[in-house]
Amino acid sequence: MTVTTPEHILATARHLFNSRGEGSVTASDVALELGISTGNLYYHFKGKEALHLALFAKLQREMIVLMGPAVQPPGLFTTDRTTTAIETSWLFLTVVLEKMLEYRYLYDNPRGVMARFNDIDRGFRRLLKMKQKVCNNIAAELIPAQGALAHPQLSTVTDTMTLCMNCWLSYDPILNPQDAETLLVHRGVLQILSHCAPYLGSEQRNFYNVCEQLYQQMVDEEAHPLD
Repeated sequence: MTVTTPEHILATARHLFNSRGEGSVTASDVALELGISTGNLYYHFKGKEALHLALFAKLQREMIVLMGPAVQPPGLFTTDRTTTAIETSWLFLTVVLEKMLEYRYLYDNPRGVMARFNDIDRGFRRLLKMKQKVCNNIAAELIPAQGALAHPQLSTVTDTMTLCMNCWLSYDPILNPQDAETLLVHRGVLQILSHCAPYLGSEQRNFYNVCEQLYQQMVDEEAHPLD
């Protein structure tokens, strides 16, 4: 499929924002990277602000598509699933974090971005509420209780998982700046799910073991994709 000029421009802008930081990239930098004139760029996007808003709108659409099916219970956890609840959660969170990673510059300083753009402020809050609902459904499935709403600490677990999901992309690279992005994602999934373990009673150790096995499996598959 042929990439249209606007799509090419947005992909290039996203790459520059991710690699250099959004604050240090100008519209002229994007045009230079593309090998086009600034006037040609402005024909499609009226400056950096327009690029910024278009990229966030694209992220929002893609995240809503990804998370939409998982927001309403049972969401991910249907009766005919062929994977365990932990495996289903792991694979789903991997896809979500990978999508966030494509737009990681937005997660370096979300409050700063939200303060500058009302549309992004509203959109970020909407996405955060969706992540909350997703984490709530995952925690309710993984933590045995009389019912999701009856579990007194479900709200706390949900908020902690959501916080980890939303902040991981800015946290882990500071500690592990040389690591591959795939490790960043898999470690993030491990950390998000690990917040459920303390509420599993006698199953806590087994839950940790399963998560650690999944983590190692994913890392091994990334290291040896053709084996």
